[in-house]
Order: sequence, then C-alpha cells, then structure tokens
Amino acid sequence: MAAALSRKDLDDRIKSEKDWRHQYSTHLDQLVESLFAVKDVSLLQRVLHTGLEKVRGMEFESSDGKILPLSQAVAAPTSKYQTIKVHGTGTPKTSFELPYKGQKLTGSALEAQCDQWSNGPMEPDAASAIKSGSQQLAALQGRTFLVLGANSELGPLRPLLEAGATVAAVATKRPKRWKELLAFARQSAGTLLVPCPAGQEVNNDEDLAAVAGADLVSETPQVVEWLLRCGRAADGQVTLGTYLYADGEANVRLTAASDYAVEALKSLGKEKVSFAYLASCSTSQSIPQEAVKAQEVNFQASGQWSKTFGKRQVCTPLDGSRCFLRAFEVLQGPNYALAQLTRQWRAALLHSEGFLVSSPLAPMCRTESVVHNPTMAVVLEGVAHFPPQEAYDPDAGRMAMFAILLSDLTEPVPELASPMLITTRKAFHSGIWRTPFVMASLGKTTWFLGKVAPKKAP
Repeated sequence: MAAALSRKDLDDRIKSEKDWRHQYSTHLDQLVESLFAVKDVSLLQRVLHTGLEKVRGMEFESSDGKILPLSQAVAAPTSKYQTIKVHGTGTPKTSFELPYKGQKLTGSALEAQCDQWSNGPMEPDAASAIKSGSQQLAALQGRTFLVLGANSELGPLRPLLEAGATVAAVATKRPKRWKELLAFARQSAGTLLVPCPAGQEVNNDEDLAAVAGADLVSETPQVVEWLLRCGRAADGQVTLGTYLYADGEANVRLTAASDYAVEALKSLGKEKVSFAYLASCSTSQSIPQEAVKAQEVNFQASGQWSKTFGKRQVCTPLDGSRCFLRAFEVLQGPNYALAQLTRQWRAALLHSEGFLVSSPLAPMCRTESVVHNPTMAVVLEGVAHFPPQEAYDPDAGRMAMFAILLSDLTEPVPELASPMLITTRKAFHSGIWRTPFVMASLGKTTWFLGKVAPKKAP
C-alpha cells in the first residue's frame, strides 16, 4: 500500500523492519495518516484495493485436500448448508433500554446520560445517534441481518431478534452456545436462520444445537454461498454485519474470509444491501479540532501525577478542521491492528461505492475476548482514574452501539470529505480522542490503580 501511495520511503522501512511486533504501530500510523491525506477518491480506491488484496491473498484447503487460492475457492463454491428457520413466539420489543450502572436507561434518563457522555467518552454526533436510534426499533421488522460472529458480546444479534428482525447467524459449532441461542430465539419476536449440514434430519432444537454452525475460515466458500442465498431470499432490506474476533493471526484470517462475504453480498445492489462493522477505538484516526482542544482542557484539569509521568498526545494537522491521532496500542499486537484496518479499509471502499455503511468506533468494554488477557482486564478497571476515559460492561456497550446502528440504517448515505472518515462518525471512543495523554505512558499506573482501586466513572 505504501508503494501504491508513492511512499517508497515508508515501503522500504516496513520491509526492512526487524522488530515488527513492537514497532508496527509507528509504521501503521504513517500509513493510515497518508491515507487520510489522499484527496483523490479514485487513487484512494486503488490503494485500498491493493491493501485488501494483499490481506485476502491467503491459501485455502478444500474438502478434498487441494490447496488453492481462497479467491479461486470462493469463485466456485459448493452448497453445503441448508437453512433451518427458528421462529420466535414473543411480541416485538418497542421500548429501548440501555443497562448502565445497575439501571435500565430509557426515555429522558437515556437522553440525560447521552448528554453527559457527549464531549467526553463519545462525540456529540454519537450521543445524538443513540437518542435517535433508540426510537427506531419498529424499523427493524421486515429486515434481514446476516451476522458474522453471532456470539459477539457487542454484536446486535439478540436485540435484533427481540425487535422482530430476521437474523442469519454464523458461528462455529458449539452445541452449548447454540442451545442457548435457540432458546433465546424461541422466546423472541424474530426469526433465526441457522446453517445446518444439508440432508441433516433435525427433529427438535436439541438435535439442531448438536449440528448447527459453520466455520468461516475452514469453510469460507460454503459459508459465503449460504449467506448469499439467505440474502437473495430476503424480501426486504439486508444488512451484513461483521463482528468477528480471534486471537493472533486467526483474527486476520477471519477478517480476510469475511471480506469475501462482503464482496459476494455487494451483488445484491445498493438499494437492497448495507454493511455494518464495529471499529476499535484503539486505532489511529482523524479527529476533529474540538477533540484536540478538549485534550488541552483535560490536561489542565489533570492531577500532578499524570502531568509528571504521562506523555502528551501530539496530534498532527490534516487539514483546517481535523488532526491525526495515533491510538494503536502495542500491547494489542500487529494482527489485531491489521484485522481492524482491513475492515476499516473495506468500510471506506464500500462508502466510496455508494453503499450504506455503519462503522462507528466502539468503546473499551469488559468483553470475554478482552478480559481473558489478565493485564487488559486490570487496565480496564483503572482507566476511569484518568477522565474522560471510561470502560463499559458489555451489555451497555452492546445497546449503545445497537442504537447507533439503527440511526445509521435509517438515515441517508452521508456525504463525507473522504471515504476514510466513515469510521470517524458517531465515535464512542471511551475518551481516547479527548484524553491529553498517550495511554501507554500511564499503562503501569493504570494497571496499579485498576488492581488496588478499581473505579468506574462517576
């Protein structure tokens, strides 16, 4: 990508880097900053295509043991899955509730909390989106959602079913989790579409839970074919949502496989299909000048310890209204960063092609995928000591991002100065954009405070 941007200097540095694990963030920062600076949309599209094709260029082992490029395997898929429909018996949920600190916020209480979050852990347009999106539950009836990562704690699968939507769920074969999901779907107002091996006889939900599921990485062509079939069969509008995570290089493989599903679903056309992602707040971004000004205000209000040991954020100007924030965390690793960037590049490309795309930044949350790392689990309990940062329980984060998704799906495709800005809209960044300090510079302090004095924001 650096070469496609005519950045031979950066291309050479990336190729010669000997300590990629610890130095990757420096190079990726320079790459992403260069992408935000591109004004020519056609050039940006070519560069993004180049990056995506590099990530997608992995090999695939077919069922008969042949090794071939994944692109070739996806181009000639075999039909492996039938669709089992699980119809809910409940009534559509019409009242939006956001659980936060032991309360279920709705109505004026939800609006007041959004106002409190605005200009702190989230941007004002995110607060407005939660308010407006919380009023759009009825718009989900008749819609079909294809969800990659059905068991994601921040994904919208369960609230979608509660609101009466149809959801095609892709998740691996884990009978216990499928049993729980099937039971939830039966009590909801929605319809769950479950991938099941073709020809498999299923007499009840217990039988279905035992055989349900599909592996996106090892069965990419078959999963893509099933998703496209579900999308074509839908009467109303379709949204493909990508909510995937895995440790290490598997995260990149999952992301590359999911991108083939995105490309296949594009064939349904802009009038029928839209796309949804959750971007990580720990990725470098273009941020508004207002956020940079808030960093200075928050610095002046900081304690002496932070001012002594914390390293100041240095945001470089991009144009008259925005600056570049370096937010990659070395602790998360290059595979995490590359997977996140790949999805953001695809979101930008989709937007440039005229598709409706929802790809807001999601906040730091105490999800299983995060807290299984002991260091990260403790750090999340200490970030609130450095306002305006805040970490959230998964159910709060999920419903906030669900409301933002609803706002995106019920609004026109926005006009943006650059397609790259699609991931900067409605950002719920946990305060990272407005904190005056580089998070890593206070990492040990944050961990210590999280250990001895865990704190949630007031």
